Amino acid sequence: MDNLNLLRNEPAFHKLFLLCKKKYESLGRIGGSVSLKTFTEPEIITLSGLTGIAPDQLMTKQTLTLTTLENALAETKFEYDSLRSFLEAYFGETLISKKEREKIEQADELVFSMQMKKQFPIISWYIDWLIGKTADTRWIWSLYKGNHESVSAKLSLLESAYNTLAEGKSYVRLPLFAQKITGNPHAFDRNEELGKWLLHLLTVDQLRKGTEITFNKTTEEENELLGQYKLLRDDLWSFVTCRGLIAERNGEIHPVWSAAIETNSVLNLPLKEMINIDTAYPHSSNTVWVAENSSVASTLMDAAPHAAIICTHGQLRLAGWRLLELLATRDIEIHYSGDIDPEGLLIADRVLERFKNRVKLWRMDDVTYEDGISGDVMSEIRLSKLDKLRHPKLQQIATLMRKHKKPTYQEAVIERLVEDLK
Repeated sequence: MDNLNLLRNEPAFHKLFLLCKKKYESLGRIGGSVSLKTFTEPEIITLSGLTGIAPDQLMTKQTLTLTTLENALAETKFEYDSLRSFLEAYFGETLISKKEREKIEQADELVFSMQMKKQFPIISWYIDWLIGKTADTRWIWSLYKGNHESVSAKLSLLESAYNTLAEGKSYVRLPLFAQKITGNPHAFDRNEELGKWLLHLLTVDQLRKGTEITFNKTTEEENELLGQYKLLRDDLWSFVTCRGLIAERNGEIHPVWSAAIETNSVLNLPLKEMINIDTAYPHSSNTVWVAENSSVASTLMDAAPHAAIICTHGQLRLAGWRLLELLATRDIEIHYSGDIDPEGLLIADRVLERFKNRVKLWRMDDVTYEDGISGDVMSEIRLSKLDKLRHPKLQQIATLMRKHKKPTYQEAVIERLVEDLK
């Protein structure tokens, strides 16, 4: 209609009708009022001509009800039975309330999700998780809301990636894997959307398998998660230190490990080398001693030259997990010792959770804790980490730690550790 085009060419009218449209979408009906505070005096004069309300009155009230505007329009040459029908003609679209739009979007999302489950059956369990719209999925929905084509393309790549990982028998570096799946070696980088999405999918996969894991991870925890699917983000920086161990590859003793035994040398082994061995075991005993702290491990190596000793350097990297996994497949006693503080207990808890009865705690008990207590008073923030412990023996120590609010470090009980090795 030509008259409507005239209205569209007047900024004051367009500004007013846009506010009325938003108000309807919010309420789902013609009602309420819109603010005129952002309108200039010339714009108020223009509105006065349409509404029949004096400019000074509009300036004083600074609001206009939608019913007032609806009644005013009924007195003009614009023949519409309601403000809603007028606004629909003006904007050329059907007005839908926010609630109605949300219902339509939800129904559309559900239909689309069901289609995706049929199209990508291998990861249908993951699509079910997305349908649940838990807090961890909000970033995915916000990025791809309504963009079905993009979601379908991403899910196709994720299914291909997951299917390839499920069949994988050997380790592969992440850029090469990304190149194979997507044609872009950086597609699964941690700062890329698809990289974040892959980590999310693998986390959900671990959760459905009963693994206790969080969505917020450190870089090392991300590396460990990828490592469980034989994906390597960095196979040089991830390393473990040991002495007194022998390794085999293809049924033969590895010459480097053999030379280390002959010269009583310490090995710093990157993951790059760890993935190339098939098994590992102590050279001269049936016992392996694992220490979290590097200075403690070095002291133990000096005190017991022929003992099989591993140093994990605090939080285990993927290389450390790999070595413990190889040892745990054999009939070997594995003893683990770390600092008796919240962080150290959490590391021990993860080791025990992963290897169950294959690993024994070493001098991580009530007596050792109370005998070696330091003078440092820990903050409540650090102590709150104890709530995450799962192993009963560690929870028992945690009860004492909450009482004393102080840690016991490995250095304080080094004599007992040395005695055990001798």
